[in-house]
Order: sequence, then C-alpha cells, then structure tokens
Amino acid sequence: MNKQGVKMNIVFCHGVMGPDEDWGARIYRAEKRWKDWLQFAVEVEHDVLMQIPQFPHAHALMMKYDEWAKIMDFQDINKNTVLIGHSAGGGFVLKYLSNHPELRVKQVVLVAPWIDVENFQPFGFYKGINLNNNLVGRTKHGIDLLVSDDDMPHIKSSFDKIIKNISDIRVHQFSGRGHFVVSELPEIMQIINFE
Repeated sequence: MNKQGVKMNIVFCHGVMGPDEDWGARIYRAEKRWKDWLQFAVEVEHDVLMQIPQFPHAHALMMKYDEWAKIMDFQDINKNTVLIGHSAGGGFVLKYLSNHPELRVKQVVLVAPWIDVENFQPFGFYKGINLNNNLVGRTKHGIDLLVSDDDMPHIKSSFDKIIKNISDIRVHQFSGRGHFVVSELPEIMQIINFE
C-alpha cells in the first residue's frame, strides 16, 4: 500500500506475433516471456497485483484497436496503476492514454514499443495516436522507455518518433537485448516505482 493506504496495481499489455513468425516460433517466444517472471516478482516481493489482459487477434496483421480498447476498459486503471506495454502493447498503451485524456496513472513503462511508423498494419491500429508531453503530465512518476541497440528497424523508428514527440520521457538504453524476448528482465524492477 502507498502512503494514502491505496494499493497499487500493474496492467501489462502484451505484444503480438509478427507477420514473418510461424506458430512454432510463437510458442518458443511465449515460453521466454519475462511477463510471467515479472508477475511473480511483483506479487511476491511487493504484494502488487499484475493484470495481464489477453487481447484478441494477437497478430500484427489482424489486431484491431477497438477490440483491444474494449478489453482495456474492463481493467482497473487509476492513479495508482502502472501501465506496462511490450512491443505492440507499448504502442497500444500510448494510444489508449491519448484516447482517454481523463485517465491519470502512476507510471507508464514501455519496453521496445511499436507504433507502426511504416503504416504496415492494415487496420490502422495506431492511426490517430497523439504523442505529446501531456501524456507525461498525466502520470505521477512519468514515462520510462526501454530500448535495445540491436532491436528491429521498425522498433527503432517507433522509438525515434516517440522520443521526438515526448521530450520528457526517460530512456533506458540496453545493449544486446534485441526485442527483449528474454525469460527475465530484472532491471525493470528498479524502473517501476513501488512507493
């Protein structure tokens, strides 16, 4: 619980399968996701509930913003919520916040976020995303962005656009982490504000 006696929570928004991945690769990657490790760590070490909504059509060519937003609307999001998004989930967090100016959250943590700068996604999932410093102002502890020097080009272009438009964002640069498809990500425990 925080100083006001209100318990914080985390909502984790997952990424999607890319167009060139097969289902075997997807299963392998799913086994190496750090989200399960993180859920265990925050619940055991900090007694913090972490929700992981399962969004439909988790493929870059099939995802639809309205479907994801309907599921997100059912999550417990308030001033004590930390929103974490990986890849497409990170871009979704930014668009969801930009579409809901009434929302105030504790913190936003984006891990290798994708916002489809190249307009690859056929349903316009990220169309209309409003990236600006007002997003940072609607958080108590700001926005953190984790990026690796060897991630994919479309992630790097997303990163460039995000930091160009949100100047107050805190960037955590990693080396050799690729797209953060790892079994653990201990550094995120120092980035999340548990106070």
